[in-house]
Amino acid sequence: MVKLINQDYLANKKRFLEVEKWLKQIVGDQVEIEHVGSTAIPDIKGKNIIDILIGAKNREQFEKFAQSLTESGYFGSEKSKTDIYQFFASRQEETGDGDVHIHLVVVGTERHDEFLILRDFLLANENEAKQYSQHKDEILALGQIDRKTYREIKSKYVSALIQRAKDWHKKQKECV
Repeated sequence: MVKLINQDYLANKKRFLEVEKWLKQIVGDQVEIEHVGSTAIPDIKGKNIIDILIGAKNREQFEKFAQSLTESGYFGSEKSKTDIYQFFASRQEETGDGDVHIHLVVVGTERHDEFLILRDFLLANENEAKQYSQHKDEILALGQIDRKTYREIKSKYVSALIQRAKDWHKKQKECV
């Protein structure tokens, strides 16, 4: 069952910085490591799981980082793995409050850019962030919802949200 909480943005930022420092020892300090997901956005509800984006420069580096993360105790999802993306969790069992999710992705791909564009859009648009948080609450108001169902329902909303974020990002670039 999914449980959402009012996340502590500053505590999560601190936790991210601690994990980032540790990750730099694994993948190097010249690698893009970004705080993404709901814990990177002030004042929205979430599962309080720290989402981290690691950007690999190419496929070779991607494979090297995937191996390093696995050797360091992270659990990679084979279901999620593509030639440009793989999801890693800090625990093999169901993750929750305080755990870490890593999204390893090749830089310059649409998948990579979507993580950053969405984060930046929600940071710049407080109303969109609040609506996203409310949508999560509305999903749970439907009743006892397991994580898979929650993700499926939320993904439809997030797809539309990403499109709005891309449109916003395009306008931002045109203004520069």
